[in-house]
Order: sequence, then structure tokens, then C-alpha cells
Amino acid sequence: MTSSSAPSGPSTAQSALLTPPAHLRRDIVVAISTIVVLLAVGFILRFVPIDVAFSNAVHHLHVSVLTQVAEGFYRSLKPLPAAGIMVIATVAVGLLSRRWQVALAFFGGVAVTWGLAEAAKLVVDRPRPGMSEAMTHAVGATADPSFPSGHVAFTASFAAVLICALWATRWRALGIVVGVVLLVGMSVSVVVIGVHYAGDALASIVWVAGVYPAVRTGGAMLIPRVDALLFRRRVGARDLTDDGGSRGSASQSPGTWHEGR
Repeated sequence: MTSSSAPSGPSTAQSALLTPPAHLRRDIVVAISTIVVLLAVGFILRFVPIDVAFSNAVHHLHVSVLTQVAEGFYRSLKPLPAAGIMVIATVAVGLLSRRWQVALAFFGGVAVTWGLAEAAKLVVDRPRPGMSEAMTHAVGATADPSFPSGHVAFTASFAAVLICALWATRWRALGIVVGVVLLVGMSVSVVVIGVHYAGDALASIVWVAGVYPAVRTGGAMLIPRVDALLFRRRVGARDLTDDGGSRGSASQSPGTWHEGR
């Protein structure tokens, strides 16, 4: 009769977040090309702001309901709330998948992709659109550079990682709908309330589309290796403990037998 036994190695259950890369070189080339091109575009827009006219037209639509919704959406994803949402989502992913590896891939995918976009803002250093005092009071100070939009970069990163996490599940369609709604909503919001130009929002979308696949690939390669290393250490420590216990038992046996004599 056979009995069930514990797995002999790290968990092999696959998630789309940890699927081995099929096109590693392509993902890296696309990510580097995206970064270089968008930095160049950012400098061009900084000195030749061809997206200003369209951005001003959207900003001056004066649709009160749309503006109020956009302000609320923008406030809800400022850096501190966004970080809180990311932590909560990571914990939820970990609990649902029951794998810390998937949770780490989720958190790292959002954090690295978003963080790289924030770093690009400092390089390009495009000034923000001029805002009225009332608008500045409504959405808060926006002293950091404008290109690409950090709010849109976070939302796009979160949407991309969420869709990837749900891709192999029955919730894939829901993930796509939620991700698209969040992304479109934030992209429109930052232009409507005048905190970003349209080019800033579009650049963030392109940034995530080009960079995240390489970030996911890096996580899919690194995290399983860390998992395997930790597993070998756990097994080694357990074997050492078991071996020590066996030796202790063996050393006691002759003494016990001698006393029996």
C-alpha cells in the first residue's frame, strides 16, 4: 500500500508571473529600446511641447462632474495610498495563491516597473503644466517633474501585473476589464485636472508595455532560484538535525546494553 508523502522539492505549481521566459533576449532588447526612446521623446517634448494644445483643450472642458471624479481618483492613488494598495494587494495574492513566490513576483513587478518610471522623471525633468491656485489646493502640490506620469505608471504597472497574475485563472476577463478601466480612468484624469500633459500619460502606458515583460522575466528567473536555494538549506538543516539525533541514539545504545548486563 502506498502512502502520500511530502513534495521532494520546491513547489512546482506554475503562475503566469513565474512562467519561465520564452523570449528572454527579445524582452530585454524591447525594454532597453523603450527606455531609450521614451527618454529621447521626453527631452523633445520638454523643449518642443507639441502636446500642450490638446492637453489644454481637455483641461478646459469644464465638465464639473468629470473634474470631480478625476480629482478623487487622482487623490486616491497618490504615492502613499498607492503604496498601501500595493501592499494590501500583495498580501491578498499571497493568501489566495498560498505561495510567497507569487506574492513577491506581484509586488516586485509593480514596484520595479513603477520605480523605473519615477527615475525617468528625474532624468527628463519636464516641468508640470501651470495650475491655478484652486487646482493646486484641490489635488495638492505637484513639484516633481511631469514626464512620464507617475500616477499613470503606477496604474498601468498594477493593471499589467494583475492581468498577468489572473491570466491562467477563470478571473482573467475580470482582471482585463478592471485593469483597462483603471488605466483609462487615470490617464484621462491627470489630463482633465491639468497635472500632466497628454504625452506624459501616453508615455507611461508605453513604458509599462515595453518594460514590464523584462521585469516579469527577471522575477521568473530569480525568484525560483532563491526558492530552490532556501529549500536546499532547509533540507540540509533538517538532515543535519536528523543525523545528529541518530548519532545520539546510537551512542546511547551501548551504554544501555552495558547497564543491562
